[in-house]
Amino acid sequence: MATRPIGRPRESGLEQRVFVAACAIYAKRGWAGFNFDEVARRSRVGKGSLYLRWRNKAQMLFELVQSRTDFIAGIDTGHVRTDLIEFARRWCVHLETDEGVLTYRLTIDARFYPELRKALGEKHYPEHVRSTRAIIRRGIERGELPPGTSIALVADLVAGAVSNHVRNTPDYLRDGFADHRDEYCAMVVDTVLQGISAGHRPRAPE
Repeated sequence: MATRPIGRPRESGLEQRVFVAACAIYAKRGWAGFNFDEVARRSRVGKGSLYLRWRNKAQMLFELVQSRTDFIAGIDTGHVRTDLIEFARRWCVHLETDEGVLTYRLTIDARFYPELRKALGEKHYPEHVRSTRAIIRRGIERGELPPGTSIALVADLVAGAVSNHVRNTPDYLRDGFADHRDEYCAMVVDTVLQGISAGHRPRAPE
């Protein structure tokens, strides 16, 4: 005879409601205005339930960021160029969402709030950073990129160019940019890859 689990079962959809509420609150108010009281009210989840699941608001935010950037881990088209273009496209779309704003605000707020900075320092690289570097590492292993290619630099160049463009595009130009997003992402990746090729000088045979 099957035994019934002891304790109150976890409410279906609770984490999703909490994450949606937490994302919206933090993206709008930052670390100083983010608290469990507001998350509980907006998500309609008791504050006690929040503390049973997350020990503090930093842990909640880290899990939120991780859960919203796992889309990068599945990119593997078999070629480094198309992998990077797909990453750039997905990252570009992500940056325009509340989750994308949250990720950016988290790194900024960590500079000013010791509690948040300490929590960030205890974490390894986020999943989206590891996944992006894995794309480049596979390219090196397949011989598509020179053996001495800097994995971190290539990732920074692609992600940085996309991030800078999205964050600095005026509102009145955003709709037009969306129409040419794929073309822009391909141009960024091709420029980076051309730079790698130009900087790599094969040794002449002896």
